[in-house]
Amino acid sequence: MSDNTEKPSLPAGVTSRQLVASMEALGLVMSFVAREPPFSEYRAGRLVMALKHQLSTRNHVCLLRDDTLVGYCGWLRITVEQGERWLKGEATLKPVDPAKANAFALTIVSVASNEYLMPIIRACRRLHPDQRVFFKRDTAAGGSRKATVHSK
Repeated sequence: MSDNTEKPSLPAGVTSRQLVASMEALGLVMSFVAREPPFSEYRAGRLVMALKHQLSTRNHVCLLRDDTLVGYCGWLRITVEQGERWLKGEATLKPVDPAKANAFALTIVSVASNEYLMPIIRACRRLHPDQRVFFKRDTAAGGSRKATVHSK
C-alpha cells in the first residue's frame, strides 16, 4: 500500500489510500468486497476483472483503520451523457478515454460499517473535484437507489 492521502472528515483513526496494483492488493480487495451480497453473488471472473481495472488505473480508494481494510470504493471514468443514460437503464457503463471523461460512476462500493459510507464517497470525490459522480446503490437486502452528485 502506498500514497497515504488522509484527509479531514474521516472517522478518527481512519486513513484513505490508493493501493499499488499487485496480486496482493487484488487478493485483499477481492476478499473484502466479496464477503457479502451483492458482490458475493457475482461471478468471480467479472468481479476480478473490474477490481483489476480499478487497481491498475488507480480508480479506487480504500479506507483503513489500524491497517485493516474497512472500505473500498472503485469507479469507472465516463461521460456525463453516459452516466445519465446508465441511471435511466438505457446504457451500460464502458470506460472512456480519460481525456474525454468528464464524470465518474461508482461501481463497487463496500464498507465494513455504514459509518464508513459517506467518508469513502467523500474521499473519492476529493480525487475528482468538479466532476459529476453517478452511482446506483444495491444493498444486501435487495434495495436499490440511484443518484447523481456534483463534486463541488
